Amino acid sequence: MTDFNLIKRTWQRSMIWLACRDNLRERIEGSDRLAALAKRFVAGSDVTAARHKAEELAAARIHTSVYFLGEYVDSAELVEENVKGILAAIEQFGQTNLDWFMSVDPTQIGCSISDELGWANAQRIGEVIKTIPNAQAHPMMIDMEDARVVPQTIALFEKLLAAGVPAAITLQTYLFRTSEDFQRLAGQGATIRLVKGAFVASRRIAYTHKRDIDDAYLRLCLLALSPAMKAAGHRPIFATHDDRILDILLPVAQANGWSPNEYEIEMLLGVREPYQRDLAAAGHMVRVYVPFGSAWWPYSIRRVGENPANGRFVLRAMLRR
Repeated sequence: MTDFNLIKRTWQRSMIWLACRDNLRERIEGSDRLAALAKRFVAGSDVTAARHKAEELAAARIHTSVYFLGEYVDSAELVEENVKGILAAIEQFGQTNLDWFMSVDPTQIGCSISDELGWANAQRIGEVIKTIPNAQAHPMMIDMEDARVVPQTIALFEKLLAAGVPAAITLQTYLFRTSEDFQRLAGQGATIRLVKGAFVASRRIAYTHKRDIDDAYLRLCLLALSPAMKAAGHRPIFATHDDRILDILLPVAQANGWSPNEYEIEMLLGVREPYQRDLAAAGHMVRVYVPFGSAWWPYSIRRVGENPANGRFVLRAMLRR
């Protein structure tokens, strides 16, 4: 187990290192050989492509979580580009009848530069969301990044709610602290996307073995489906591709009186797409994370980092002639 975790952590760190290399990113994003990687995990280079993908998914009764690509930014200029891309997406999707919400990384809107810049930009985005018809159905989904920014991210989420902005938050169940965070926020009726957690974290603050990570995820998902959380008005979103876990959760949801429109299953674009469609056809509310934008390399290589088996896909793309 120790050797496996060491290999996994080394692999993930290597993929993040690759994602952060600007000179490498520029070459790769201009490579025809690796275009297949972008096409698998990313809707396209602009918001129109994202809308077309969302319409395609809607035809299969699948909903959309929109994400503008812009990670690992370290300047106010790049942050502003991200905010403009997010606002453009909200404006275009707000004119449709699609079921969508906007996913936002706190660091992509300036939280890595300063709390003040991050909050100012979150407010800008939130004010636009509030103008959309039926705004409560289109919350700003706050993504969760590495463990260092968890307190900052939760604080941002709570400030948005206090300001009247429709908002939801992502929590990573592999962190020890998440059980307490979840019970407090869900008990207040928050919409929470539960993920296992893709970032590398120390065993001092997180579960690091696969079985422990899976068990922690299942425990909180079952708590999310409890009658007490239903009574509190909590809306759970289970972000997982693990059919073994969903095979446990879905009967529990039914037994506890949850209707299919009171919880969601979220998956990534390009991952287990036939399974996504099977779940939607069976009447479950399925949402797919749909990234768009030209800066596709950092996002795509992180998807590879989450699962070393995806490395074979990259190697095949690089070796194509």
